[in-house]
Amino acid sequence: MKTAMRVLAGLLVLMLVIFAVTAWLALRHPADTILPGVHVQTIDVSGLTVDEAVAALTRGLPAPETAGVDVRVAGQTWRVTWAEVGQRYDIRATAQAAYRVGRDANGDAPLFAGLRQHNEIVAPVIVPADPARVREAIARIAAVERAPVDASLTFDGGRVVATDGQPGQRLDVEDAVARVLRALTEGASSVELSLVAVPPKVAAPEPARTQAQAWLAQPFTLVVDDPLTGELLENELPGGYRAEFAAPPERVAAWLESRTEGQSIRLYVDAISVKVWLEEVAPQVGEERLLDMGPTLKNVFTALYNGQHRAEARVRHPDRIYVVEPGDTLSLIAYNHNMPRYQLERANPDIDPGAIDIGQEIVIPSIDALLPYPLTPGKRIEIDLPKQRMYVFEYNTQVYTFTVSTGISRTPTIPGQFQILFKEEAAFAKRWQLDMPYFMGVYEEDEGFFNGIHELPITHYGTRLSRGVLGYPASFGCIIMDEGDAKTLFDWAEIGTLVRISGYAPGTPTWQQTLADLAPLTPEEGGEGP
Repeated sequence: MKTAMRVLAGLLVLMLVIFAVTAWLALRHPADTILPGVHVQTIDVSGLTVDEAVAALTRGLPAPETAGVDVRVAGQTWRVTWAEVGQRYDIRATAQAAYRVGRDANGDAPLFAGLRQHNEIVAPVIVPADPARVREAIARIAAVERAPVDASLTFDGGRVVATDGQPGQRLDVEDAVARVLRALTEGASSVELSLVAVPPKVAAPEPARTQAQAWLAQPFTLVVDDPLTGELLENELPGGYRAEFAAPPERVAAWLESRTEGQSIRLYVDAISVKVWLEEVAPQVGEERLLDMGPTLKNVFTALYNGQHRAEARVRHPDRIYVVEPGDTLSLIAYNHNMPRYQLERANPDIDPGAIDIGQEIVIPSIDALLPYPLTPGKRIEIDLPKQRMYVFEYNTQVYTFTVSTGISRTPTIPGQFQILFKEEAAFAKRWQLDMPYFMGVYEEDEGFFNGIHELPITHYGTRLSRGVLGYPASFGCIIMDEGDAKTLFDWAEIGTLVRISGYAPGTPTWQQTLADLAPLTPEEGGEGP
């Protein structure tokens, strides 16, 4: 009995002790305080209410203005703070997280929870950075970026200055934003960003550099070759005018322009600059001739783009003014100026051909009216009226000599400079009803009527005319050649070949029968009639 009483008394004492301890703990650790041993980072918040913990954490945790991450790029460092990107501690949520340590879902601490140290370190609750604000911070850091530099080509006087392209560097913004966000979230003290190489659009100045160096390797020469004016020399030389004008490399460089197109540099020639140079050359070629700017400019361009340093100028010739003198007739003026009368009438539509006055001004048209085609290079035909001979030259080498018959005194062959205008292997002279084999038109004697070079004419019944008079004037203005000779010349000559007729023809011997005798002109055609 006594034993049972002692046991009961002991239990009662134990219950009183437990009650006392629980009461003491309840007094020491109220239900609204954080349990012992709970820390936020190094800040001890145990025994604090949530509000007290908020105050303690506000004092103890780093301020957003000082917290942050060092961003390193290419040896340079930028500080990105929490305040700059909107990252901060959610202090109340952190205090509440500390309060929940050791408690159940309802927030109740188990019995005797206050009897032990929990040794819990609570990570602060962080409001993450705003990605848009991080991107803005990266934009500030992007000052380290370097744009690529394309290859270039310029000119210093006559020297080519070329540089290779240089790569640039840039940040991969999306990758940089992701890395900085991760570093901020993880609390890293620093983050390393790498740059991406950016190649230049144009890596090298080739082939423009090599082309420019070739263009500037020597002066550019304009050749002015005009066989139609100047001093006309003997048959063995072409005569005329020839001059060369050189532009030094530094002048040529001023014509050139480099342009970046796609992934390369291309060279262009500035037409205005070349034209300025040609306008400087133009007065130096003399008053008898003019530079034909359009074709000459084209020739210069063609030569340059073909890697050549020489170009042929195209020359025009001005009209002239003649003042009528006593004894002049329009036919005489035309003959003395190596011009068919028809051309004078065409150039002076307001004059009366049969009534010109002394002192009257008459336009002598440009010789260009007689030579509508570019002259064939290297070929020319010289007709000597006094000797009744034809000399054929190829690059100043005489290749043929022919005996010919030219126009009689009444219908002379006009001296002057002309060219082969057209070729007809079997021409027909309607005026005289004659076939003219291997006909080559030389000048328009009247509208639609051409004088030219041809073989001995043939009547409609097959008879060759003028065979016995070769070497003497015999025609109505054409240049007549023997059988075989005309074909040889016909095959050799080209449209545009220069035909130079010089001197005065001798009179035809009275004992020779001429074409005028064999096929006389009718009164309508200028003849005397039967």
